Amino acid sequence: MAGIVLFDFDGTLARRPWISFGRILLDVVRAHDPQTPVTASDLWAGLEGGFPWHHPDEPHPELNGDPDAWWGRLEPVLLMSCVYAGVDAEIAEQAVAAVRPRFSDPAEWELFPETTDALEALQEEGWRLAIVSNAVPELRRIVAGLGIASYFDAIISSAEVGYEKGHPEIFRIALRALGEPEPTAPVWMVGDNLEADIEGATRLGFGTVLVHSQASNGVAHDLRDAAYIILMAAERA
Repeated sequence: MAGIVLFDFDGTLARRPWISFGRILLDVVRAHDPQTPVTASDLWAGLEGGFPWHHPDEPHPELNGDPDAWWGRLEPVLLMSCVYAGVDAEIAEQAVAAVRPRFSDPAEWELFPETTDALEALQEEGWRLAIVSNAVPELRRIVAGLGIASYFDAIISSAEVGYEKGHPEIFRIALRALGEPEPTAPVWMVGDNLEADIEGATRLGFGTVLVHSQASNGVAHDLRDAAYIILMAAERA
């Protein structure tokens, strides 16, 4: 029996091979000072705890649906990571200003090679698909820019709804967006993060598949594996 598959986005459906928050900051710093001793590790030292998804137990509904407010909350974290790393204050401000447009640019992202095949295989068998991601407010634009928006009946970004995975409410929001607040058909979660995606969904009784990670059992499933696992489970049910 076909049901619902919820997908994480970053690290599951797509990846950003050349960018991260720290990498964008470093690129700007190096553009101003090619000989800077600052490294990516120096910048990442200040980025280990200030993002909303580092504290999934703390809802942030006051930022719900306000992209400027969401980024406004994050900018001091980015700025202080530069300052702590020894970056000049004026350059640090320019580096922070570069993060939002670049991180939100679909051209900086790429789909995993098997993404479209997996989505098509599930959709053809009648499964309803949604994205549930700890993500920036521009997630919908990124998904559309990668050409896969048409596969999904809902796209849920934590920056828009005020809850992070694995808070149970973000999963419930996704089900309500699909018109299935109490689904009778199977629900699966596919993601690359053991804690946010797999453990969070398991607590709600969903089936789960961990992809692009060996954290669970030493086997790194890809999205084709995930589609196969889900379809075979439905066939056996």
